[in-house]
Amino acid sequence: MIKAIFIDIDGTLLNSKREITTNTKVAIEKCIKKGIKVILASGRSRAITLEYQQLAGASPYIISSNGADVYDIEKDIEICSTPVDKETVNKIFNFSQQNSYKININYNFELVMNKMFYPDEKDNVKTEEEIYNIINKEKIVQCVVANKDIEKMIKFKQYLKESLFGVKIENESKRLKDMNLKPSNHYYCDITSLGAAKGSAIKKLCKYLDIEKSEIIVIGDGENDVSMFELTDNSVAMGNATAEVKKKANYITSSNDEDGVVKVLEEV
Repeated sequence: MIKAIFIDIDGTLLNSKREITTNTKVAIEKCIKKGIKVILASGRSRAITLEYQQLAGASPYIISSNGADVYDIEKDIEICSTPVDKETVNKIFNFSQQNSYKININYNFELVMNKMFYPDEKDNVKTEEEIYNIINKEKIVQCVVANKDIEKMIKFKQYLKESLFGVKIENESKRLKDMNLKPSNHYYCDITSLGAAKGSAIKKLCKYLDIEKSEIIVIGDGENDVSMFELTDNSVAMGNATAEVKKKANYITSSNDEDGVVKVLEEV
């Protein structure tokens, strides 16, 4: 019997217009009414994942920052977090400042950055001094480094590989791995502690909720979803996932523009 369904957000829950369709919301509501938990598992910050949880009407638990943060909304409990070492965060921030990269820093319900790419990010921009204070005071679970120049992002990946230890790129722009894909407005790398992953976060949340891995379904479209696929035979890749990601899942549904998530939920 299925007791919980874990759903990625970007490219999975959201269509290509970045919308949660009415059909998706209705299907989530039906599952919850039948006692099945529907839980979002995202690379986004806790605050943004919470926004989508509320928009979707999903269950009151969220996995954010690529599994580095697991939170019980109803009880206001941080179930677990896997922070990045402060010295490492400082080094990444220094590199970003000195070489004109944008950096997002995730902690608690906050997302702060050193510069904005879009007008709606204005309120999140902090001064260099403010960000240094945050790094040294707060528990940072993820850094997202971005640039509009793909060559600069390739240089950043090289710096990370050669100079920093104890962290990994858990998710990144697809074109950084396949230059044949069409260009984007900007490119990014999600950086977490080595111990962070959506799969390990789901394990911890299942233990917290007393759910067996055989009682869950996981749905995703990206490389950061593969650790979820490895947990259970009930793994589903979206139709818009890459061929490599699809190979890691046991089932494939339709794309995010064809209500792929809805088809899985209706089947349940």
